[in-house]
Amino acid sequence: MPQNRLGFTLLEVLIAMSIMLVSFGAILSIESSAINVTNRSKQTNTVAMLLKTALSKTELEIENKSFEEVQKEKSEAFDAPFSEYSWSWKIKEIEFPNLVPSSSGAEGGKDQMAEQFGRIVTKFLSKSLREVEVSINWKKSDKPQSVSATTYWVD
Repeated sequence: MPQNRLGFTLLEVLIAMSIMLVSFGAILSIESSAINVTNRSKQTNTVAMLLKTALSKTELEIENKSFEEVQKEKSEAFDAPFSEYSWSWKIKEIEFPNLVPSSSGAEGGKDQMAEQFGRIVTKFLSKSLREVEVSINWKKSDKPQSVSATTYWVD
């Protein structure tokens, strides 16, 4: 006598449950990745904003001052809510190579003048230009992190 069965067999239920389990696992993995990307993007945006602020502060502090009047290195912490970040600057002297290479040509007078002019220009540029590196520092998972930007300062 044939029976009319209402409902599902145990095998059908197990297959449906395993499909749901795999689907939910994939959804959770995608959500976790999206949260990580969002956090990383927020961190990058915050650091970029703080770097722009630090560059502006540096420019304001060194404006209208000679090289001797400004500290070569400086470091400060940001105010709340960014107190876990700090910034620093380093000012470096730039050494230019001789801009006119020495040559031994038939026209010795002109070559010597060009060499002398090259030395004067090189010395002038070396004395009047500085490299300013501004860095943002913070810790992520107890590992130091840093982002830097470089600009040039002409006296």
